[in-house]
Amino acid sequence: MAAVQTSAQPGRTGIRWLELSPGYACNCRCLGCHSCSPAAKDQMDWPEVSRWLQQGRRMGAQHLWLSGGEPTLRKDFLQTLRLAKHLGYQRIKVQSNGMLFSYPDFARRAVAAGMNEVNLLLKSLDPKTHDAHQRTPHAHELLTRGVAVLSELPLRLEGDILITTRNYTEVADLVAHYGAKGLVHFNFWLFSPVDQGDLELTRQVPRMSDTVPYLLQARERASALGATVCSLNTPHCAVPPEAWDMQFDAAGMKLWVVNPGGIAFPLEQSRIEHGEAIAACQGCAARPWCRGIRPDYVAIYGETEFAQVRPEALARGDPRGSQLDR
Repeated sequence: MAAVQTSAQPGRTGIRWLELSPGYACNCRCLGCHSCSPAAKDQMDWPEVSRWLQQGRRMGAQHLWLSGGEPTLRKDFLQTLRLAKHLGYQRIKVQSNGMLFSYPDFARRAVAAGMNEVNLLLKSLDPKTHDAHQRTPHAHELLTRGVAVLSELPLRLEGDILITTRNYTEVADLVAHYGAKGLVHFNFWLFSPVDQGDLELTRQVPRMSDTVPYLLQARERASALGATVCSLNTPHCAVPPEAWDMQFDAAGMKLWVVNPGGIAFPLEQSRIEHGEAIAACQGCAARPWCRGIRPDYVAIYGETEFAQVRPEALARGDPRGSQLDR
């Protein structure tokens, strides 16, 4: 999740989740991800990891979300899981591309150390498209093997699907495929070109009006499998009220993000989560619950796709939305 340059607030309490990114080293170079630096300045040492795990519990965190980079690459990965379990974190989730979990012994050791949830990055059912998104040869093959290994272990499995112009038409098929393999929840992220430096990646951002019909199909496929979905970057006016249950309630997560360099902030302040009000937001009945439109999206496509939600629509759906941790 994108960082905001906000100083840490160790005195804050009342959080439920600590999302800890111990380092940005990764074995992929995914489109849309800036968290893939092996530089020493972008890694925490073990004392800092340990301090944040303890600080998270003092702040009230019940659950840990271990992200990166690719957290499974770190030499202290198992040590981190063991300490989290020792400190009493209940849900210990690892965000991963799944490649190292293709090794059964490694996966079993992670479970024994305390990992009880895995959130896998899913890009496409087509190996070439998936590997192109990851910019890593054989990434799809290793993910496939990793899912087979993880599905045999006592774990909750989830999937993150980054929506781009290359894959938005297959979102429902991705949900159906991986839901049949045991994944019980899926998060939809709209591709963002922020933090990409000089790279020109705006062409990877699909129009919401093109994407939402496929997200609704994916929601239906997930429901048929007993799974749930959450859409992070769609404003309420882009989604029918009957499907507002998939709208993301960022503040409701009560999640505190900690990144290398001492950067820490509540999830709802992330540049990728936090949108801005546009002209159509004025007088919108869903405004108290909607986070607005991402500025980078408006810069590409403008505001014409969006309109006020009328008050009568509130009787057709619950605007409060859902969370990532259902």
